[in-house]
Amino acid sequence: MSNLSKRRLLGMGLVAFTGLAGVGYVMNASSEAAGFEHMFMPVSEMKAGNALIVDIRTPQEWRDTGVIEGATLLTFRSPESFLAQIGPQLADGRDLILVCRSGNRTLAAAKALQGRIPNRIVSIAGGMRKVMASGYQPVAPR
Repeated sequence: MSNLSKRRLLGMGLVAFTGLAGVGYVMNASSEAAGFEHMFMPVSEMKAGNALIVDIRTPQEWRDTGVIEGATLLTFRSPESFLAQIGPQLADGRDLILVCRSGNRTLAAAKALQGRIPNRIVSIAGGMRKVMASGYQPVAPR
């Protein structure tokens, strides 16, 4: 087998492996009670299913850009303190939707919460930046 053929075969194998690894992540990320989903959804979709929407940014960030109307405002510091405060609101089994500025903190928070609650967890990719870019007009925090 020529060097070119070996490289081509190795390259195809790497592409196939990378693709499978990505599929595995998506499957794990969306599996019930064990994982989470990191995706964007418009506010109308967040509210459609009676989910608990929690904005995990800081109070200053809430004041700077506004918030999603009806969202619970709770800065994420640790899974334990977070669940101590919002756990009772999730007892009915509803989805937990996490929002931050860009999606990075919600991704970290979702990873920290996965497997701790049986609820579906959704980390909003793009955060409030993308929510506002999609046309949503935030309201002042209360």
